[in-house]
Amino acid sequence: MKKSLKLIIGTVIVIVFCLIIYSYFNVSGDEIAGVANITTSSNIVIEKSYQGDTKEQEYVLNANQIKMLKTLILQTDFTRNLSTAIRFNDKDMYSIVINDNEAGVWLTIHCIGNEWISIANQFNGKHLKVNNPNWKSTLEEILVLSK
Repeated sequence: MKKSLKLIIGTVIVIVFCLIIYSYFNVSGDEIAGVANITTSSNIVIEKSYQGDTKEQEYVLNANQIKMLKTLILQTDFTRNLSTAIRFNDKDMYSIVINDNEAGVWLTIHCIGNEWISIANQFNGKHLKVNNPNWKSTLEEILVLSK
């Protein structure tokens, strides 16, 4: 009886430990502070550039685009990276600047294509791996609506 109780307790401890590790590394979009408070009246600007090019294209989002961006972020899962340095292949760079004094949201999200995001003052400055294969294409769809 004692052996089976020890086995059950040991198994439960291992499962809880694995769940804690999983929840640490797996970040859902709603864990990004401020995203849930974004409103259609928020001031959101996306600056698009290419690695090695100093020219930036700037897009100011309208209410519909803001809804699309908020949905994209909230429905995307990310994986926390422990390293301070990352490798990437994509050359498209995006900076999403969100300002909303009424909602108390001041957020800057830096994206490297479909691969990584970094959020100022969150996640200890570490990059998060984007786990949404449609991230970049949806972001581009949002930008096309500005033209």
